[in-house]
Amino acid sequence: MAGFRVVLDACVLVPIYKVDLLLTFAEQRAYFPLWSDRIMEETVRGIQRATKGRVSEERARTRVDAMNDAFEDACVEGWEPLEAAIMGMPDPDDRHVVAAAVRGHASAIVTDNTKHFPKAVLEPLGLHTRSSDRFLLDLLHRNPARAVACVARTADKRGHPPVATEAFLEALAAYDTKGFVREITPYFESGS
Repeated sequence: MAGFRVVLDACVLVPIYKVDLLLTFAEQRAYFPLWSDRIMEETVRGIQRATKGRVSEERARTRVDAMNDAFEDACVEGWEPLEAAIMGMPDPDDRHVVAAAVRGHASAIVTDNTKHFPKAVLEPLGLHTRSSDRFLLDLLHRNPARAVACVARTADKRGHPPVATEAFLEALAAYDTKGFVREITPYFESGS
């Protein structure tokens, strides 16, 4: 798969509309997604928390398994020995994300908890963070036609029940992606 390598933190993998769009961009080779088994475990717990238990652990694991099947090379292995060497994190429980990024040769970590990943820790490792909104905006600015196609494709995939593109964008905006939604919406209003 072409593109730069990016670790997706659990917080961006939980909201279904957001993760569907992020992974559609990955399918279109806009970037190479990475995660670890530990990130996926956090994702399972996050899905259950976000849905207040309406999604069972089994269904959450089915979703995570489908992501691993769709992106066979996304799961970074062998990051564990690096975790203890990651110093200066406000929350030591986030060191595993940085370790996976280093081991996976990522250039960025996409997270909506950017304050948990200080520049002073990441820059010496050749890493930086992007919020999901900023990352989606970067993808839009890099290739607007691909971004429009990815949004349309993602909305079309939401088949149970079907979702109009406008409704998809409204739902997406509720998940910390207002800047991206604001900038891409005119492409759909003008019929471009």
